[in-house]
Amino acid sequence: MNSQLTAQVAALISSQSFSLVEGSDPFAPELLCDFWSHGQKHIKHRRATLDALTQSELRIEAAENELEIIVRDFFAEEMLIRVVTAIYTAADQRRGQCQAEPIARSLFLSFLDVKRIILKILVSEQGLSTETLKRINATRRSIERWTDMLLGPYVQRLGLEEFAHDVERARDFGEDQLSEQNAIHAAQTWNLINAGLRVSFPSGLTSQTTADWESMLGAVLACFPADCFSHSATIKSLRQIRYERSGTDTESSPDGLPEIIRRRMLGLSISDVSPGKMSKQISPSDSQKPAFPSPQSISFTQIRHRNQKESS
Repeated sequence: MNSQLTAQVAALISSQSFSLVEGSDPFAPELLCDFWSHGQKHIKHRRATLDALTQSELRIEAAENELEIIVRDFFAEEMLIRVVTAIYTAADQRRGQCQAEPIARSLFLSFLDVKRIILKILVSEQGLSTETLKRINATRRSIERWTDMLLGPYVQRLGLEEFAHDVERARDFGEDQLSEQNAIHAAQTWNLINAGLRVSFPSGLTSQTTADWESMLGAVLACFPADCFSHSATIKSLRQIRYERSGTDTESSPDGLPEIIRRRMLGLSISDVSPGKMSKQISPSDSQKPAFPSPQSISFTQIRHRNQKESS
């Protein structure tokens, strides 16, 4: 699992994230448990590897090259964790619950702690050549820009600014993405993004790690509701998911409808109301009237009499 695959998975999760956020069912506890436990095991392995490298002579060329690969892969992993934590935070806020956000934040803080160790190594310049430091810093800045791009809609729409590296940059990305999400070429936009990720994260050498990282990603993808996937196991478009879920949404109450519709439902005349009074609220006496007639039972005899009158 190299940095290129990690970045592509982060883009996939980000592009389909609102289908998860707009779900109504709570997350399965066992999936959140797998997400946290495998993530913690992976980050412990990263910390142990960094400790072993920093305690050795980093002037050795092999150790320096290995450290550069580890740092590159870790920055890509941090990008994915930031995206997932923002998604879980938005999902909990929409559901009015506190379930996935604390778990994701706990793992995110563990990643930030390891990032602190890496930045400390880079600042101290422990045996790292200038060229290596320049490459690592360029990789860091590139991944931070990609992270702000993937988090743009959450910063612009939901105000989750704490997960972005540069809030203004993320807000600009989010404004562009939200304005283009209903366009015909919206899918092509993500194809271009994936192409850009493959260029920014070329496949090649990868750092040694355990299977916990892939298991953690599997737990994240398993949190997506079942209605997000088609029979061919591909993720549906957000527009199609919203269409299919619209039949399960609760109906609006008369108080939440426009004035002209409310008046017609209440049996009030609209032709006698001047345009200047259309925005006037319904009087208390009107609001006391039932919006719908009280349900009454009907017998088969009444239905038969009604049919006889219509036929005559």
